[in-house]
Amino acid sequence: MTRAFRLIVLGDSTVGKSCLLHRFTEGRFPGPLHSDPTVGVDFFSRLVEIEPGKRIKLQIWDTAGQERFRWVH
Repeated sequence: MTRAFRLIVLGDSTVGKSCLLHRFTEGRFPGPLHSDPTVGVDFFSRLVEIEPGKRIKLQIWDTAGQERFRWVH
């Protein structure tokens, strides 16, 4: 059985939220040329096996750290 959970990652601009999510979901940090800031919300997902036969799907929202998106926080 697979259950889904939504996570929202919050924080100030340019602290590395997107880099950590790339590492967590894709197994690597983005390349050195990846410097585009998040605009609005980006979405990531990862299937995690928490024990044999039990998996969860994480739907992760990566928010922009800009003041105009503080309503999400």
